[in-house]
Amino acid sequence: MKKLFITLSFVLIGIFSVNAQTNEPVYEKTDVTAEYQGGMTEMFNFIGKNLKYPKPAARANVSGKVFVKMIIEKDGTISSPEIVKGIGFGCDEEVMRVVSLMPKWNAAQIGGKVVRSSMVLPVMFALEKGKKTK
Repeated sequence: MKKLFITLSFVLIGIFSVNAQTNEPVYEKTDVTAEYQGGMTEMFNFIGKNLKYPKPAARANVSGKVFVKMIIEKDGTISSPEIVKGIGFGCDEEVMRVVSLMPKWNAAQIGGKVVRSSMVLPVMFALEKGKKTK
């Protein structure tokens, strides 16, 4: 039996950028960081339940981190996910699939005002050592 190990953390980059579609800034540094509803533990649970190790990655014994950048909108929805660093073998697509399933987050705030924010979410793929997949 193979085991999937997932590690997650957040990386903040820059100050803000302006999204061409809404003309509203997207902040990377905020007073209150956007948070998955229920916190990190619930996010780990969600990803753990929904993320599947891609068969091509398992067959090739591929492991590593996929970094996905996403915008957390004012209403908490995730938009504009993009892989900023991938590992291939179906892992990048799997992270995009799971991010698209995420429920609403608690939006970020600056000065008590809800703002759009972006973050990079690293998702680790690792097979249990010594286990081969067919």
